[in-house]
Parts: sequence; C-alpha cells; structure tokens
Amino acid sequence: MTLESQHQRPLVSVILPTHNRVDLLAGAVESVLAQTERRFELIVVDDGSRDATPEYLAALTTRDRRTRSVRLEISRGGGGARNEGIRLSRGDWVAFLDDDDRWLPSKLEKQLRALRAHPAAVAASCGYERVFPSRKRQVVAVPPSVDLSDLFEFNVLGSASLCMGSADALRRIAGFDTSLVAGQDLDLWVRLRQLGEIVVCSEPLVLYHVHDGPRISNNMLSQYAGSRKFYFKHRHLMDRAVQRHRIAHASFLLSRQYQRGVCRRIRFLVIAMRNAKLADAIAYARSSLSHLVKDAVAR
Repeated sequence: MTLESQHQRPLVSVILPTHNRVDLLAGAVESVLAQTERRFELIVVDDGSRDATPEYLAALTTRDRRTRSVRLEISRGGGGARNEGIRLSRGDWVAFLDDDDRWLPSKLEKQLRALRAHPAAVAASCGYERVFPSRKRQVVAVPPSVDLSDLFEFNVLGSASLCMGSADALRRIAGFDTSLVAGQDLDLWVRLRQLGEIVVCSEPLVLYHVHDGPRISNNMLSQYAGSRKFYFKHRHLMDRAVQRHRIAHASFLLSRQYQRGVCRRIRFLVIAMRNAKLADAIAYARSSLSHLVKDAVAR
C-alpha cells in the first residue's frame, strides 16, 4: 500500500442501510456529513428500494467523494444490508446508522476518543434521545459498564445506530445474524461483548425517532419470533433467573399479538407475570390490560 493510499484510507466506515425511505434518508446522510470527525467513508446500502432512492444516491456520490452506494436488487433486510456494508468497508472501525435516526455532530469523534482510552475495547455505545412525533424528547442513559447478564435481561446498549465496532471484531463474528427476524442489534452486542469490553459515552449522541411507520420494533409477531430464537441461541449462557426473565418477556409479546383471541392473550399475560420480577410484572400488566379490555369489549 502506498503512502498516498494509506493517507486516504478512512478511519471509520459508516454503514447506512435504507429501503423505500428516501424522504428520511437525506436527513440521516446529512447528520453523517456534519460529523466533526472527518476521516470516514459513508456506504449507503440500498436494500432494493423502489422509490427515488437510486436517483438521490447518484447525486449524493457525485457531490461528496467520501460517499459510496451499493444496490441490492433483492431485499436482504436490515441485517443483510449492514453485512454487505461491512464486507465493503475499508475503515478500522465500523459505525451503523438507520435511515430514520440521526447522529449529533460529535458522535464519531467522542466514541473514537473513548475507544482510544480503552485499547482492549472492541466496540462503543452511547446515550441517546428518544424523539416522539409530538417532538417531545426523552434522554436515555446507557450504563457505563455492561456484562453479558445485563444484556440477556435487556438491550441496555441500544440500537445499531449507537454502535461503533472494530472492523476486525465484526468480521470475526460474521456481522449480524440475519436468521433473527428481530433482536439482531442485541444479538450483535452479546457476541461483541464475548470478544471484549464495550465502552460507553454517557452523553446522548444519537436521536432515535419513535414513529408508527414500518419498523421491526412495532411488529409484535416479529418481536416474539426474534426473542424466541435469541433465547434458544444463547440459553446455555443464561442462569435460571435470566431464563425466567426471557420466558416472561416472550410471553408478554404473545399477549400483545392482536390477531390472537383475548382468552389466549390473557393466558400469556398470566404466564409472563408469573415468571417476571415484580416491577416487570406490573409493567406488563399496565401495558397489556387496557388493550385486552378494549378488545374484549369490541368483540
């Protein structure tokens, strides 16, 4: 490798998958281009879009030499699109951004600083803000130290938009597990944590937009299927208390599947509450009971 090509090699590869959301994509892209850390490449993976995404990306890659795009003619889903981006990446570090989220300008800079301060770390997360349709914002703190038992109980490290990982580590674990229809982010964190430490920038550096549009987190069927497969994949690493917690959570997701009969959903809610910790059992009841009563009256 020549000195010139070494100088041009990006420090961070930013992977941005998108599918039929060109109206949202532009905002995500601009939040990457506005980063204070400039040594990055942006790889936008068009996951089989049928809207104006190809035209937008053609103009983008002409406008900014740090950007590249690749088109998948057959959609592979978010995990498959991210894996294609990892395959094409050239940076020492890889960061992910969903097309409906946004980064604050210092996101890459501050995560790189945290990773340099902890040479044994394989990845970094950060705090974030949940942005609601009403424009109300809620700051979400991420714990400064996370072990596997924490992750098995709940994805405390957040979505892929928060993640910056070592390119070598991501390739060692073969990226995202595309057999999971939901929970791919959590599964990635678990496998990265098995390789080394994960550092956390405490301040919020990502805007996570909450909306009712197409999103895996809004699909209870997919959430249950992903939770079930995640449980059986990692069950051998969980103690009995964590296993009960995962069973309770999966049962709660079944109680929220509106296509099932009310009686069956009540039964799943009871199973969830029996296996959950008291605080979780109360939360499950508050979340599901109003929906169950409403559906029972409607029938």
